[in-house]
Amino acid sequence: MQVLVLGAGISGCTFARLMKNEGYTVSIKEKQDHIGGLCYTKKSPNGILYEPNGGHAFHTKNDRVKKFVLSFSEFNNYKHKKGIVINDILRHFPISRKTILKMKNSKQILKELENRPKNPDLTNFETFAISKFGLTLYKLFIYNYSKKMWGLEPHKLTTEYIHNRIELTDSNTHIFQDDFQGLPINGYTKFLDNMIHGIPLELNAPEFNISSYDLILYSGRIDELFKYKFGKLQYRSLRFDYRENDNWENEDYGSINLPQHNKYIRKVNFKVMYQKKTKNSWIQYQEPISLYDHNLPMYPIYTKENIELFNKYLIEACKSDKIIPVGRLGLYKYLEMGQAIWLAINMLPLIKKWKILKPKSRYSEIKELLNK
Repeated sequence: MQVLVLGAGISGCTFARLMKNEGYTVSIKEKQDHIGGLCYTKKSPNGILYEPNGGHAFHTKNDRVKKFVLSFSEFNNYKHKKGIVINDILRHFPISRKTILKMKNSKQILKELENRPKNPDLTNFETFAISKFGLTLYKLFIYNYSKKMWGLEPHKLTTEYIHNRIELTDSNTHIFQDDFQGLPINGYTKFLDNMIHGIPLELNAPEFNISSYDLILYSGRIDELFKYKFGKLQYRSLRFDYRENDNWENEDYGSINLPQHNKYIRKVNFKVMYQKKTKNSWIQYQEPISLYDHNLPMYPIYTKENIELFNKYLIEACKSDKIIPVGRLGLYKYLEMGQAIWLAINMLPLIKKWKILKPKSRYSEIKELLNK
């Protein structure tokens, strides 16, 4: 069976390797001039590896995912720690009781935490955050960051992005608690190049002939696949500035959130993330922007309207016996790298029986996987 994978990001490369391992004849087309998608790696002018589309710390608690990625690269031992600047003071993130006790309004915050409802209010992003952290913490740590990040008032967002992403901890911890964490020691591009070794790859290739393949795994925008017939799905993107050897407040932190900055949402220190012993540094400043023609669609914007629109496209996609949407853009799902690989592993049985299933069964199985 001839399988084409469209897109050589982490989802596309994972699917290509999984299908190749299952004995399928697989090839890849990528419309950009490089593999890696949002996590591809370059080297800075002063010799530090970095990701031009934002820093990526890999993490997973799943043994199958860990075994899979370690077959293509060694990973460093970096465990992601994040800071946040509030009122010109660098604090630890995620929010902890240890941090709260050092704040001037700690009594008010602790009182609000004591009076929280037993179950969070799932009405929208804002009600969820306030019911979980109280109004004071919400305004200090979450509101400005979220409004700037998404370009919307938080009450217009659903809880999908925030749910299980921000927790209140007792003491300062790493942002991820997964057993396995790190970055590929030679960067993500080399890691993914190893993953697709031996699989034909064509770069700068936006076009494909549907009749030449038995299955097409499509990791591009699902709305673009159907020429936006129901309307355009909304995404948020980022613009990047760089500072060479810039001041960095604390090298315990690989990234620092900047919710009160008038332009940037956060900054990333790649020297820290790649654990380089050097006097040089390469700092990336990230500015959230709307999605224009030449910007990469990075973050699905979870409003009720966008989720309903995606479902229309997914129903349409499931009518096809050949083209299967996958990955962050194909499934309109924010996926961290470990999640993307785990979803690919779990989608494999569905893909293998895709042609014999009816459209409703395809749709229901995909939705079940997305809701896990």
